[in-house]
Amino acid sequence: MSKKYWALAALLFFLAATFSVGHHQGDEHFQILEFAAYKLGIASADDLTWEFHERMRPALQPAMAYGIYRLFEVFGPVDPFGVSFVLRLLSGLLTLLVTTLLYFRYHKVNPYAWWPFLLLFHWCLYYNGVRFSSENWGGLAAITGLLLFPLGVSDRNAYTPSGGRSAILAGVCFGLAFLFRYQMALFVGGFYLWWLLFYRRQWSAVWMSMTGGWLILLLCYPLTYWLYGEWTLPAWNYFAANLVAGKAAAYGTLPWWGYIELVFLRGIPPLGLLYVLATGYYLYKYGRDPLSWAVGVFLIVHSVIGRKDIRFLYPLIPLLPVLMAGAWQGTRSWLLQTIGKRPLRGFGWLCLVLNALLLAAVVVRPAASEMPPLRFLYVAYPGPATLTGPDARIIKAEGATGYFYHRPGHRIVPVGDSVSTCAPSPCLYLIRTRDEPRPPAGSQLVYSDRPDWLVSHLPFGLLSREKWWYIYSLP
Repeated sequence: MSKKYWALAALLFFLAATFSVGHHQGDEHFQILEFAAYKLGIASADDLTWEFHERMRPALQPAMAYGIYRLFEVFGPVDPFGVSFVLRLLSGLLTLLVTTLLYFRYHKVNPYAWWPFLLLFHWCLYYNGVRFSSENWGGLAAITGLLLFPLGVSDRNAYTPSGGRSAILAGVCFGLAFLFRYQMALFVGGFYLWWLLFYRRQWSAVWMSMTGGWLILLLCYPLTYWLYGEWTLPAWNYFAANLVAGKAAAYGTLPWWGYIELVFLRGIPPLGLLYVLATGYYLYKYGRDPLSWAVGVFLIVHSVIGRKDIRFLYPLIPLLPVLMAGAWQGTRSWLLQTIGKRPLRGFGWLCLVLNALLLAAVVVRPAASEMPPLRFLYVAYPGPATLTGPDARIIKAEGATGYFYHRPGHRIVPVGDSVSTCAPSPCLYLIRTRDEPRPPAGSQLVYSDRPDWLVSHLPFGLLSREKWWYIYSLP
């Protein structure tokens, strides 16, 4: 494949890291950046989510964010938006690296000209690939570990070709995957289960990989004390709180088939349908494939657990092109005979156009609507200020308030429609609504992200039900 396509992919990741600001879901912010903010002295323990007080989240990613923030301090005052950009850029570079490893491992079994383009340019890769989230980094580490593990696969019911160079590095990646996201133990466990049932060769490689995994766990364990101030086992605390005590179920449950519906809808039909069918057929067709067992165990256990969220499957996103190519290879002859070449080509072009539109959107669109008003406040009000109003806590979750992106002199006083004492000045009133905003009398609008010209000209009121941010200066 031409180097210009890799250069284009690198450019798209850079653009996504630049424009896809913010977080996909609150955990990505509150359990990484706010934990780092606590260690930096920006936020207090009372500002953090309940997971911190349960001592149940990994410390590795908060430590990484903390380290990059401290590195920025060497060069002067720190812009937190610059720190988060670097974290997104690192995430994008790591995603591109893992995608490259997947290409070199699977390109010999994928003779189709379209496969490298699917691998490099499917829209989900860029949306999730720049996220400094546990789902993204955990999945990338686990996939890298599987690719590094030395295997000589020759089973006709396997799709993954032989490869891999270092068992101990594979184990290190498996250990890191667990430290980024505990649920990746299911992916790793599925791979080892495949090895035990079907491979049973190179015992030394297994022991070496386990040695590498335990080594990285031991080396990173002091970070737990650094974050929580005590020696504890966050993974066990997580299991006890979410699964034994059932706190995860409090956020809503779905039946075992819930992920099929979620992927179908959130994957944007008809692309979502392809993701579901391709994954299901790959697991059925290649029953002795290590990837089938790693993905299969991961999906089965997640399906059994009542608490479901589409982001829990995000670690598998880089593997989607492999699963789709394997499914196509197994069904190609049947599909051509049953449906015909012309309808399949038309369907392929439809998916290609839809993917291109989604890719263009995710590369330039902020991931979180809270980021533009936060950036405005950071730039326009570098000194002391009071933030009040119903949405003064711009980033919030279950009583926790996000402070990572705020100036040290910004005081947050969340209220309803009445305004408490505004000191220090200036006093800013924040509200996010889809209706006509009703600020206090005498206030002056200083910021809004509502594009009046676009809202008024789009047909069918397409943006009329969107929520918009408004910031007013109070007298």
